[in-house]
Amino acid sequence: MVNDTTFDYLHEFYGNSAKPYAIYVVIILLLAFIGNIFFITLTLTTKCLRRNVANWFLLGFSLSDLVQCTAHLFNAYALYNGSVDNRQLCAVAGLLVVSTGTCNFGFPALIAADRYYKISSVPQSKGLSIGRATFTEHATIPLMVGWFFLSVFLNLPLMLNDAWGEDPAGFCGTKKFTSIPLLISYECTVILVFVGSMIITAIYYYRLVAWLKQKEASRRKRRSNICNNDVVDYTSGVMRVVKIFTLIPICTMTPTAILTAGQMILPVMPMWINRLLIAPYFFSSVTNPWLTIGLIGQFRVRFLELVSYAKAVNPKTIDRLKSRSTNKSLQVNYTAGRLPASSTLNKGAYKKFNRQFRATIISYVGHETDQTPRW
Repeated sequence: MVNDTTFDYLHEFYGNSAKPYAIYVVIILLLAFIGNIFFITLTLTTKCLRRNVANWFLLGFSLSDLVQCTAHLFNAYALYNGSVDNRQLCAVAGLLVVSTGTCNFGFPALIAADRYYKISSVPQSKGLSIGRATFTEHATIPLMVGWFFLSVFLNLPLMLNDAWGEDPAGFCGTKKFTSIPLLISYECTVILVFVGSMIITAIYYYRLVAWLKQKEASRRKRRSNICNNDVVDYTSGVMRVVKIFTLIPICTMTPTAILTAGQMILPVMPMWINRLLIAPYFFSSVTNPWLTIGLIGQFRVRFLELVSYAKAVNPKTIDRLKSRSTNKSLQVNYTAGRLPASSTLNKGAYKKFNRQFRATIISYVGHETDQTPRW
């Protein structure tokens, strides 16, 4: 069982650095929410993106980031409002944070494996391929849902032993371990899932590299058709995304993993230093959607279309405002009996001014005479 840590540790956990760190978490999570909601909306509202089954793992990865950000909102709330006498908030937040964190780890591997089996349909291979049978178009959503439930199920030993609470790294995750078997269980579920996902991602990444080299060699011998070029370009974009999705978490999440997994052997550091070390943890959730849009051609083209449409709409709005302003100035001028310079009037505005100015003179004289100005 887990021993509830000393009151000195709890006072430091809920000490002076807790509320500033909670505010920082909320600010960075808002940026992550904006990016991921925009990416999800862009994908679901664009027909060509939505109908491409290969994009659904990218969509699932963004959804997992969104779920993890929601869990960390509870983390921020627990840090801001929790105390030594009110620890239940952190226990609930810890359960959500660890479960959604492990779910997030598996998607780079799923994206890389799915892309490999989508493009490597080798007709010569007569044997049964488990991977090719698994990563079919109809299995995309079941794979994502199944991975999510598996990641939650792997944390069952921690759930049964009341392990959730104040993490020594400075956030709501798992309480300080005093049981070696429980620490090993945590490392198997979190650390090994993270490391295992990175290994699987690397395997399929280098398989994709070999496939691209083969295609590049064939393109040098004879010009490929447009369809093949599209496949190669999309695959290259996915590979760049997968590589960055793998490298950024290694840099940003490793301090958190080391502080939590090595808590029994690492020296005790002030809580504010721990929180500085784990502050970049959320960086990948903020950057992932924008990197996907920037590196994969389909998303980049759609985003640029939206930007160009917004730029095209703004000048029209400005022209309408200028037109309204011109009409108002005309009303003022012919009320005062002054005619603006003809260079400032378009043809329609000039005729309108002529009619209304004549009507003003007629109403003043009482009837139209030969002396009425003719414009």
